Amino acid sequence: MTVTTTPHRRRRPLPGPALALLALLLFWPVTAPAVETGRMLFETDSLYHHIMVIEAQSGLRYLSFNRAMGHQSAVMPGRPEVLTFAYTQSAFAALAFLEREPQEVLFMGLGGGSMPMYLRLLFPQARMDIAEIDPEVVRVAEKYLGFKADDKIQVAVNDGRLFMKRNPKSYDLIFLDAYNDHAVPFHLTTREFLELARARLKPGGVVASNVWSQGLNRYFTAQIKTYQEVFPQLYLLQAGGGANYIFIATQDARPVSAEQAEQRARALTQGRTWSFDLAARVKTEYACYTSRRVEAKTLTDDFAPVNLLKTMEASAPGEGRP
Repeated sequence: MTVTTTPHRRRRPLPGPALALLALLLFWPVTAPAVETGRMLFETDSLYHHIMVIEAQSGLRYLSFNRAMGHQSAVMPGRPEVLTFAYTQSAFAALAFLEREPQEVLFMGLGGGSMPMYLRLLFPQARMDIAEIDPEVVRVAEKYLGFKADDKIQVAVNDGRLFMKRNPKSYDLIFLDAYNDHAVPFHLTTREFLELARARLKPGGVVASNVWSQGLNRYFTAQIKTYQEVFPQLYLLQAGGGANYIFIATQDARPVSAEQAEQRARALTQGRTWSFDLAARVKTEYACYTSRRVEAKTLTDDFAPVNLLKTMEASAPGEGRP
């Protein structure tokens, strides 16, 4: 297991109470669940994040990387069927774009581990790799949030792109969610990175990525353009109608219609107990962007200023990353 580190970055000062309240009123996603107050279970600074674990009266535990920026994960330890945030539910719609049940899955970014644990509950046969750059996030997820690695869930403490470059393994499904509280690592958005991700897909495989909406992301159309250049098919799901979009990019050139995706989603629910209506989410949020024209410059390793996407002043205390 390789630990990859980067130089520590100077943190921007948090805004004052008045500015924080104004941001809360202006930018809170309308569909975000009410965030409960609670007690601080744990707080520390890692090389990459200011990590907090907050336990609400309901028993939910929230993982946060910044007091003013909302929560990255919400879990109910011991109850992996509880999947709280809309973006995590919409991310599972990627399964409806596969023609088969997932056998090999890669998560880029661990967070609180809610998505791997939920996938394990529904598809116990699936083997999962998780690339998480911050060893402290892994430790916190295991100690406070109920995440457990085992013979079918392997965690590599490594930068996600380096992990994929050094690991020739192929996957049915790759989830991209390796973002911090206010920025996107540029090297995880570029054409070269997406080409690497596509090369790690099995035939018919799918990449699902959690992306900020245009209101918070001036490079939203550039990200669409970049995905369009790399993948044969691209679909966007606006998670719960809020500030997060799930980009679903397929290896297969054959299009997946809204009706096909909904039908596959219904088939996935047979014999399984989901905590939300997957087919209804696909039906409501499906949008095909494969041929939609966008005016933007492709993000490349030489041009990808997306690490400046989200400033503190324009951030939304919401339900999760990015």
